Amino acid sequence: MDTVRLDIHVPEGWACWIELARTHHGTYAGLAELSQHGVARCALVITQQLSWESAVERATLRADHFVRQWTPQRSPASEVSGTTIPADA
Repeated sequence: MDTVRLDIHVPEGWACWIELARTHHGTYAGLAELSQHGVARCALVITQQLSWESAVERATLRADHFVRQWTPQRSPASEVSGTTIPADA
């Protein structure tokens, strides 16, 4: 299996690469890594997809989803203070 590595477009401050390989069954699978300002934040497993295009689309979609979920919740204050739990909980 030949592996190809390429960059995926993500918002400024983020970087994402994906390594895809064609399996013996003719599908495509791989691994993607997301980093923010040079710090690795997430590894994504791209399960078997029927085409190269669908594998890249899947990686792009998952990377975009991760960035959207990570960005609004992460600030220096929220990482230090954590979640507030009501006293009744």
